[in-house]
Amino acid sequence: MNIEAAIIKAVNAGIEAGRKQAVQVEQAKFDAYKATERRLYALPDIREKVDQDKESLLELLDHGTKGRSKDICRFKYSGQRLSEEEIVDALAKDIEATIAKNVHEIELIEDALAPLTSDTYYRALEAKYFEQLDDEAVAKNLNCDPRTVRRNRGRLVRRVAVRLYGVDAL
Repeated sequence: MNIEAAIIKAVNAGIEAGRKQAVQVEQAKFDAYKATERRLYALPDIREKVDQDKESLLELLDHGTKGRSKDICRFKYSGQRLSEEEIVDALAKDIEATIAKNVHEIELIEDALAPLTSDTYYRALEAKYFEQLDDEAVAKNLNCDPRTVRRNRGRLVRRVAVRLYGVDAL
């Protein structure tokens, strides 16, 4: 009886461990898909942010600082005085680093999307994430059913996820 109970307990523990691992694998797929969607939704805003930061950088370089602001205060420490030029230089480098980071993100996403542009349903991806159009409008444009639009957009997002996250998206 003890051996039989131990075997049943071990089998149940193995089944539970396998179930937990399967859930983790499925969750990892879901997370990569959702992360890809978040990055696709953010792409137009990131592009706009880069343009705004470039304008801010030009304004900073042309006109200097505006006096007291949180950005300037972080460069002023007690006992240490920085010249206006040093502060402007530090702020400019900070903005340039932000621009570079955002441009890198844009390039990553665009590189992941580039091979998919020839796909018949690429328009479904653009419309959803970049133009916030609904599936019915896209379906009319593509002469198909909204379910076909959703299915093919999901397929394309999964391909983008693999290109962004590699094997973790599988």
